[in-house]
Amino acid sequence: MQDIEQYLIEKADECARLARAGREMADSLEAMGNGLLAKAVELDSRRDRESKDARIARAAKR
Repeated sequence: MQDIEQYLIEKADECARLARAGREMADSLEAMGNGLLAKAVELDSRRDRESKDARIARAAKR
């Protein structure tokens, strides 16, 4: 009977470790996603500024 109890305890510990690892991975993926979104916004803003600057420069040449 003790073998079954030990097996169940080990499996319970394994489940807890996997759950923690899953939460850590989810947190890591969320942070990566947030970083990628921030970079996309930064690049979009830079492109908009450059486009606006180019329009102003063309208008100034006229």
